Amino acid sequence: MRRRISLERKTKILQLYYDGTPVKTICENHGIARSTLYKWTRDFSRNSMRRTKLQNSSPINVAKLISHTNKIEAQIEFLHRTIIKNIPLKERMKIIDNEYGKESLHVQCEALEVNRSSYLNHRLRNKNEDAWFIKREAEYTEIIRSIFENSGHVYGARKITAIMHKMGKPISKEYVRKIMVKTGMISLRSSADKTHFLISRQLRESAHSSQTLKPEAPNQVRVSDVTVFVVHNRHYYVCAYVDLFSRKLVSYGVGTNNSAQLVKRVFLTAYSTRKPTKLIIHTDNGSPYASYSFNKLLSSLNVKHSYSRPGIPHDNAVAESFFNTLKREGIFRKEYPRSFRELTIYLSNFMKWYNSERPHEHLHYAAPDELEAELIT
Repeated sequence: MRRRISLERKTKILQLYYDGTPVKTICENHGIARSTLYKWTRDFSRNSMRRTKLQNSSPINVAKLISHTNKIEAQIEFLHRTIIKNIPLKERMKIIDNEYGKESLHVQCEALEVNRSSYLNHRLRNKNEDAWFIKREAEYTEIIRSIFENSGHVYGARKITAIMHKMGKPISKEYVRKIMVKTGMISLRSSADKTHFLISRQLRESAHSSQTLKPEAPNQVRVSDVTVFVVHNRHYYVCAYVDLFSRKLVSYGVGTNNSAQLVKRVFLTAYSTRKPTKLIIHTDNGSPYASYSFNKLLSSLNVKHSYSRPGIPHDNAVAESFFNTLKREGIFRKEYPRSFRELTIYLSNFMKWYNSERPHEHLHYAAPDELEAELIT
């Protein structure tokens, strides 16, 4: 005798199926064949299950909802008739001034029966040093600037808004962002790079080849680039700074990310070692070198930044050549490193050999250290 399964039980079993429970588990627990379950899925699609669920759910009490809406509308109408109408328009605009930025201007104007265009005209007409919202903007600008500076220029509008709320300063994220954009406070974590790329685009497009830079002594021009090595499916990025005159490797560093932090760290190592008075750094247009934070660091040290022309790697030929030598005469000449430790040992040995022993054609086959020693004597 065939066992009949109720529609309610079918619905529960199908719900398990659509929730992701394995077919084998469902069939074993409920004693049904796979073919039966698949037939049910054809008869009852996911959409039909949703419709059934909606039909079986508690109905919305429309009458109660309408009654509640009418009650709120009556309360608003009472407030407008007895209070709002008796407040002069200027006072209502002043209330909006006091609350400006806390929520939508449309909501504020509608609640106080103020024409939005009239209020905007009022703001424009009164945009002077005595206007309240100007004083408020100045006060909030100082608070935002203080939070921004204390964060090391990292916090954006959302984090600053949350901090101001904790300080008891109700303010919208949009208003904070408006002040930050107006005063040039750009978060280094997000929009800084994008903004800096727009600002520096003309500089990069008018940049020139490192071969047009003709240093007359060491510590005048340095070139830099980043290359990558893959060890056990992990990427390790090597950044190097090479003196354009002596071809000496001034500094290098390894990181797990091709980031502005890496190129800054390696640059500071080189800079603190020799502390040149006038220096030009030549790089490609990679995002770490074009980042706001890297260029801000260069500016603070009065270091000029020269870029290669976009899409022309030959403009940074000296740095490219250095890494080509590193791979062909260093890393690839030996057994490929099997760990990060081996990679660092290979790099350290190569860098010492490159500076002290390797003859360089550009230097009339002298090594970089040898050339610099001759200049000193």
